[in-house]
Amino acid sequence: MKTPLTDAALERITRLGARRMELDLERLPTLLEHLGAPHRRLPPVVHVTGTNGKGSVVACLHAMLSRQGLRVQRFISPYLSRPTEQVLLPEGEVSDATYAQALARVTDVNDGAPLPVFEAMTAAAFLCFAESPADVLLLECGMGGRLDSTNTVPEVCVSVVTPVALDHQAFLGPDTTSIAREKAGIFRPGVPVVANPQDVDAIAVVQATAEKLGCPLHLAGRDWSIDGVTGSYGGEADLILPRPGLNGMHQWQNAAQAVAVMEVLARRTPTVRKPDSETVAAIAGVRLSARFHQVRHPDTSRQIWVDGGHNVHAATAAAAALEAMPSQPLTLIVGILDNRPVAPFLGAFAHLGPSVIGVPILHQPVYAVGTPTSPDRIAAIAREIGLAGHPAPDWQQALEMVNPRRRVLITGSLYLVGEVLQTLPPC
Repeated sequence: MKTPLTDAALERITRLGARRMELDLERLPTLLEHLGAPHRRLPPVVHVTGTNGKGSVVACLHAMLSRQGLRVQRFISPYLSRPTEQVLLPEGEVSDATYAQALARVTDVNDGAPLPVFEAMTAAAFLCFAESPADVLLLECGMGGRLDSTNTVPEVCVSVVTPVALDHQAFLGPDTTSIAREKAGIFRPGVPVVANPQDVDAIAVVQATAEKLGCPLHLAGRDWSIDGVTGSYGGEADLILPRPGLNGMHQWQNAAQAVAVMEVLARRTPTVRKPDSETVAAIAGVRLSARFHQVRHPDTSRQIWVDGGHNVHAATAAAAALEAMPSQPLTLIVGILDNRPVAPFLGAFAHLGPSVIGVPILHQPVYAVGTPTSPDRIAAIAREIGLAGHPAPDWQQALEMVNPRRRVLITGSLYLVGEVLQTLPPC
């Protein structure tokens, strides 16, 4: 589905000299002040960073807050099919016209100065949020944290860190310690931090930063826990969580982190109540596109799954979810950007013995970083690590190459999955 007004507004930003991606906060604060400081007129903010799981935690939070009757705003990235997906208002996804008008205001005030597209989109989102009453804003970082455009908000109620893993090393640093420093850059003095299980180097950074800034730290495994078999949650209260509506064992941990955030948020925001059995029941109904779910195909006998995971940590979670299913021959249809390590990504699935079909990524958001790896290269790397590998000109023709009795996972990029979901709807 195209959104011509918004697309035209984004094209205008590009024509005016916007750069795709730069991590600094030199331009945006001044621009926001000239726009009337919308970032200072927001509802209480839950600021979420991390490498994987941000969208799932935010979706669970949104469901529980809505179950309590609260008006919730949500900012996510990247979008899958249309730019307006990034801005969710209490009444639903922002209209194309409203978002395009906000983008036009941003470019008018910016007056032709160089401006990364994601910064322009963040400023437009803040305009939309400031002009729509709400009780809570769930604000997801785009990349990193310290220099992310969302980090221009002056106040937050809770800082949230999902698992940190290797990703975007060209921007965030070569190892998990460096990346964790960037993620922990959203911490504010005295503001509570809720952190999910981490790489040992990452959690050391999270703990040290929280201590330095006097942030109360609520850490998974120490201050709250989840039993992924029984759903037993132990935190400030003992609760039984329903099976999350999102697939994969890792979603239990994401759901539990959302409950831990709710417990902290309830102490800092009078409109939010502590989670109880009725509140957490909303987790069962959570749905989120491109997070390991099945899609409908005209041939109903086919089993086709999609997952937007694009790094080794995400691939490992998807492989574990596949391994938990009844055994069935597997084919991976993979489109991945050239700034991702293809061999380790495919290697996470190697023990399942899949065949691999490399495909191009045909559509990317205007602020996307990286260019698609060629299908031939993906296929060659698959063969190098001992898997059957073949190229295809697009994901549709890749599907035609697969025996209908094989299970299919289309993965490697949220942008690829966004293309698929425009044709094959979720089950």
